[in-house]
Amino acid sequence: MPTRRLRSFCKPASIALIGASERPGSIGAALTRNLLGGGFQGELFLVSRRHRQIQHQPAWPRVAALPGVPELAIIAIPPPAIPELLDELGQRGTQAAIVVTAADAQGQADAQTWRAAARAHGLRLLGPGSFGVIAPRHGLNASLSSILPRPGHLALIASSGMALTPLLEWAAAQNTGFSSVIALGDGSDMNFGDMLDELAHDPDTRAILLVLETLTHARSFLSAARAAARIKPVLAVRVGRGGDAGSGQTDAVYAAAFHRAGILRLQSLRELLGIAQTLTLNWTVSDNRLAILGNSRELGLSAADTLLCKGGRLAAFSLATQTALCAIRPAGSAPDNPLDLGFAAGPARFAAALDIVLREPEIDGVLALYAPNALESATETAAALIETVGHTRAAVGAQPGLLTCWLGAASVREARQRCLEQRIPSYDTPDDAVHAFIQRWRYQRNRIALMETPPDVPELFSADVAVARPLVQTVLAAHRNELTAAETQTLLAAYGIDLALGSATPISRSQSAPLELMIRMIHDPVFGPALWFGPGGSMTIPDEFAVALPPLNRVLARESLVYSRVGQRLQTASSVADLLENFALLLVKTAQLITDVGEVTTLELDPIFATADGIAVGAARIGVTATSEPAHRRLAIRPYPRELEETLPLPDGSTLLIRPVRPEDEPALIAGFAKLSHEEIRMRFMHIVKELTHADAARLTQIDYDREMALVALRHRDGQAWEGCGVARIVGDADRERAEFAIVLLRDAVGIGLSSLLLRRLMDYARAQGIRELFGEILRGNEPMLELCRVMGFTVKPCPDDYEVMIATLRLT
Repeated sequence: MPTRRLRSFCKPASIALIGASERPGSIGAALTRNLLGGGFQGELFLVSRRHRQIQHQPAWPRVAALPGVPELAIIAIPPPAIPELLDELGQRGTQAAIVVTAADAQGQADAQTWRAAARAHGLRLLGPGSFGVIAPRHGLNASLSSILPRPGHLALIASSGMALTPLLEWAAAQNTGFSSVIALGDGSDMNFGDMLDELAHDPDTRAILLVLETLTHARSFLSAARAAARIKPVLAVRVGRGGDAGSGQTDAVYAAAFHRAGILRLQSLRELLGIAQTLTLNWTVSDNRLAILGNSRELGLSAADTLLCKGGRLAAFSLATQTALCAIRPAGSAPDNPLDLGFAAGPARFAAALDIVLREPEIDGVLALYAPNALESATETAAALIETVGHTRAAVGAQPGLLTCWLGAASVREARQRCLEQRIPSYDTPDDAVHAFIQRWRYQRNRIALMETPPDVPELFSADVAVARPLVQTVLAAHRNELTAAETQTLLAAYGIDLALGSATPISRSQSAPLELMIRMIHDPVFGPALWFGPGGSMTIPDEFAVALPPLNRVLARESLVYSRVGQRLQTASSVADLLENFALLLVKTAQLITDVGEVTTLELDPIFATADGIAVGAARIGVTATSEPAHRRLAIRPYPRELEETLPLPDGSTLLIRPVRPEDEPALIAGFAKLSHEEIRMRFMHIVKELTHADAARLTQIDYDREMALVALRHRDGQAWEGCGVARIVGDADRERAEFAIVLLRDAVGIGLSSLLLRRLMDYARAQGIRELFGEILRGNEPMLELCRVMGFTVKPCPDDYEVMIATLRLT
């Protein structure tokens, strides 16, 4: 269904409240009061069978009597009448509906009936049982909340509205505003992925906050979350984690999924708002070095203890900084970190110290701690800090971010408020402030990891699918569901995994006892197959285990390992060999087997021995089940589409390879871009681009195969390495209605018919994906490409917004 209609929930031009009421305590009365009191500037139609006027506003008896078509309908009537109402709204052209009414005893059956009625007309649906939607900037309070939050830049999405109410209360106390607040309800046609797609490109939203228990559309969620997390922070709190082993395993899968998508996971609702405040600031944290200053030595040491405990580091002051601080420090205080300014420190001393520390280049953040006393004013101290940040920024440009902690209550309330108004985060305790800084660093680290380029080292691992698939089919043809020891050894060997059948426990050269580990394939009801790894043997403590979602490359596998208990043990045990890298490679190989062979339903490598000599698999068990579903469909993340690879002979005797782009292609893409002339760059990008940065190249090579496709063309001549010829790209909207294409070729590849070949492959791919229209924006001066499009059946017309641009469009069947 069209995601463009999601805007109708938060920015509708007109609204109909069906079930409006004046009866105290009723849902209809609460919704009426909130809609009228929010300041909504569009048309508002109140629909009520009993009243012709509600709260001095006209009311209509039914939808058919309305003088206009509501873009958004809010429904608060009994369940039996809802299917017919949705059908009527859809026929009239309503774009979206919020069903606040809860489903009755039939529950899921009701929700399915309502979704079907809405889907018949392309009507998007929130609910049943939705708490509603709030868009403060547009004066929209279509919810059951008792609070209309102030406008801000945080978007908050939850399954249940009751999880939102305490957050809105806390936000109001912290002067925190929202761009939108949305409760999905039960069995909604809308899901978290839909919302992420919309909010990722919302200019009013700087960070997206999620509160969830379970998900229903893993692949669309991860696709949307990864795309959004590359643009702005996405934070999540998952509730209902449980305490048993099964719940622990499920929670580990969610943790792996969040990390893979670039979502920063938090542990509490209160933490969600505090961290979001910090993340929305224009402040890059390149490392975890924090400077601490304040008017209490004990508070500074307490903050330092928390910092070190959470993996942060105390920033080291340079000699120049120490010398400058000596001039303002109180007697008996050293110019060290944490910096004690003395209990009598006033605004001037705080400002002078902050000015010096903000100029220190080897610092990533500064925490100012203030304990109230009768000697100095907290409000004046806050004003001095705010002024110092402003003039230091003007003098030196980029600087470390400032966090403040105002301990106390009434005496520091105004100081805290002044900082918040200037977008300087303020916290109640040193622990909260330090935790926010560490989470800011974690977020930055995750963003960097999202764009890390995996090494192109194919010689380390090559899967032999031609051996694996026939072997599994032979087992199934014999009506068996488990491989023999010899078959298991053969299948693992096809993926470069050596199985030491019948061998004794390996002893390393150091003769120390080996570290015993295991890898097991598990099946999550939401995310599908996953790799569960941890200590071998009988240990079942969930905290000792971690999860990785296939498919994997070495960077992703290492990321899943490095911060886990297993990874820490491997790093501690490493002496001769890099055990962590070797175990990461084993995870990659195992994940590839699961990705390629959809019939594999049971896989366990246990024990795996890690010694100073390396990794050795001591035993394995593999089970298979017949399936007609393509292997990739059971995965939450679309793997590399090997089926699109194509090899063709060229007239000059060389060989052409067309294949989907891979993350490992980033260096070659940057090198190819460097070969383009200014005119070639202008023709492709429609403006001059001086260089292709790592971030740009990572975005172009680390694509989501479920959302876009890029085909690279490589040519091989005898005695030479493969060389790049060009790239063809197609990017569709989330609805798969339209997709934009682009092609760029290097000069050496022009004139061999490659442009028409690549365009034809893009057209075939678009048809296979159900895309209805293909289009490209082409400069008027790029006559070769315009002529090619005409020959291929495209309609070429001038762009109405830019004379220099032509739009080539092709309807696909």
